[in-house]
Amino acid sequence: MKILRSLLFVPGSRPDRFEKALAAGADLICIDLEDAVLPENKLEARQAVIDFITQGNHNICVRINPLSTPLGVDDFNALAQVNPAFIMLAKCSNQQEIEQAEHILATTRTNSSNGLNDTKLIGLIETIEGLENAKHIAQGNRVSALMFGGADMSAELRCDFTYDALLFVRSQLVVAAASANVDMIDVPHINLKDTEDLLDETRKVRALGYTAKAAIHPNQVSIIHQAFMPNEQQIAFAQDVMKAVDGPDVGAVVVNGRMVDRPIILASQRILQLVEAAS
Repeated sequence: MKILRSLLFVPGSRPDRFEKALAAGADLICIDLEDAVLPENKLEARQAVIDFITQGNHNICVRINPLSTPLGVDDFNALAQVNPAFIMLAKCSNQQEIEQAEHILATTRTNSSNGLNDTKLIGLIETIEGLENAKHIAQGNRVSALMFGGADMSAELRCDFTYDALLFVRSQLVVAAASANVDMIDVPHINLKDTEDLLDETRKVRALGYTAKAAIHPNQVSIIHQAFMPNEQQIAFAQDVMKAVDGPDVGAVVVNGRMVDRPIILASQRILQLVEAAS
């Protein structure tokens, strides 16, 4: 997958917005069949997403209802047949859900030319059980990212839905995602008017180790991308590092008077990927 900085949600009950979301500039859009869709509209929304994918729009994510529910199982079985790039598992709580999803994907024939399914999974961690099992969830063979669901998590923890109150949870999820070398997506900023706070919060989670932040409005995407853009000094040093090495396994070298080894080389590679994504 190309580098992921932003994930833009769009309600599954609003197919008129699907194309607009694709044009918003986000690295990935996620059509939501869970919280954004009223119960009486769930089946209609699922069919709208399936129709959209079968029209050739495979490079999207779909958030389904929890796999612990019959509705979620039906969502997953139906989507497995049309092979979206990603399926997000709402309220993902344990490794068994990942194994269940991977089994369905491995045994479902699709309408692709070879009939195989290459859908990846994103585990949405928004419960205490999910947090406790996050490291195991991230290790799934098809898991490409974890996402932090802050609203539900704060309700379970009985804490404020603020950056500081949830810093402990965010930090644990960074460790879980990094240990499996998968992306870590932060919860959307729900105040659409406070762009300064969105920029500040995104910079904070980037510094913490998050690789992306979700958005709920197209206007948030450019701000998120701005927050993930390295500064001039970081870019210059990363360029110097990559000029001095042939790959991440060259051992230790000195660049501009600083000792550089594999971790610094990998960080420099990501900085230059972020620059390329911004261009």
